Amino acid sequence: MSQSERRTPPNSVDREAFRDMCRKFAEREIKPRWEQADREARFPREFFVAASKAGLIGLHAPEAMGGADLGVTEEAISIEEQAKANPNLAIMALIQGVAGSLLAEHGHAIHHDMVRANCAGECLLALAVTEPEAGSDVQNLKTTATRVGGSDGDEWILDGIKSFITLGGDCDTMLVLARTDPTQGRRGMHFFAVDRNTPGVETSQIKTYANRPLPTYRVMFNNARVPESRRLTAGFGAIMAGFNRERVMVAARWLGHMQTALAWALEYAKVRQQFGKPIGANQSIAFMLAQGHVDVEASRLYTYHAAQRWDSGAAIKDIILDVSSAKLFVTQAVYRVTQNALHIGGGWGITEELPVMRMALDALVAPVTVGSYEIQLRVIAKQLGLPCD
Repeated sequence: MSQSERRTPPNSVDREAFRDMCRKFAEREIKPRWEQADREARFPREFFVAASKAGLIGLHAPEAMGGADLGVTEEAISIEEQAKANPNLAIMALIQGVAGSLLAEHGHAIHHDMVRANCAGECLLALAVTEPEAGSDVQNLKTTATRVGGSDGDEWILDGIKSFITLGGDCDTMLVLARTDPTQGRRGMHFFAVDRNTPGVETSQIKTYANRPLPTYRVMFNNARVPESRRLTAGFGAIMAGFNRERVMVAARWLGHMQTALAWALEYAKVRQQFGKPIGANQSIAFMLAQGHVDVEASRLYTYHAAQRWDSGAAIKDIILDVSSAKLFVTQAVYRVTQNALHIGGGWGITEELPVMRMALDALVAPVTVGSYEIQLRVIAKQLGLPCD
């Protein structure tokens, strides 16, 4: 899908009933799992299966491929409610949505079968775009795909390194963006649906301080052979459009997380006593919580305005300003809210006896994922007509 193409508005559901269902799913399936997953830095595969059974995988996928054909607003509701329980496991569904859409919109029969398997909880997907020297600068990626046997060959050889690939070592299939024609710049890139166990594909986990229930990996391709049938019809343009949708989901993720952090801090400030009164009675603490409330409500407006603009059917190029503004504001807000919650926790806040240190650690990645603060400001400035490089 190009950024100028107008999209078909999705199906609709009773959103309050849908939100309630997502909330109950998170209480039932995420809360009992995330602490062990965090300790072990391991993704619980059974969570993916549970999400598929609940109908939360493939929300955006066509009904003919086993999906619900719902909109970005419903996806945002699902991510927000899951993130209230844990912001990391919530990202699994986000990745499935973006990768599944690439397969559905830019693939053919074999890729559509992958979407069906994904919706059924049988094929966990990962998205392999980022490289050591190509994060925000996707055009600079070095991973190559060389066709065997010339222009009519039925096989490609992939070589290169991808980094920070969430679920890279856990997935069944990863969508790998590679350079197919170095002379064509951004037009010379395509996605390939690559099985993780393909000979020549190796993964190693990158140890992180945060986001541990959803591990990230370095993925190396060394003479990895992939059939021509696994190549998608799109590359750079498709992932740029996908990033815009993903930014709405990222905003929903951190909206959910900051609500949990604020609720914890508010309750703690009411029960923690110092100098014969609750610490929340002190103006400095009360003002932190008041600002947190404003941040949550403003983030909600930003997130769902961007989601509804997406679902309106407007061309992507016409909603980039809304999307980047939402992503920028919400990721700044969650940092403020979680840091203030940690401060309110005092000395106990940095212990394992309270959950707030983990909340603050997880929020540290908010500014840098799917386009950093600086990238979003650059995008917004250009949308305002400023010649910003």
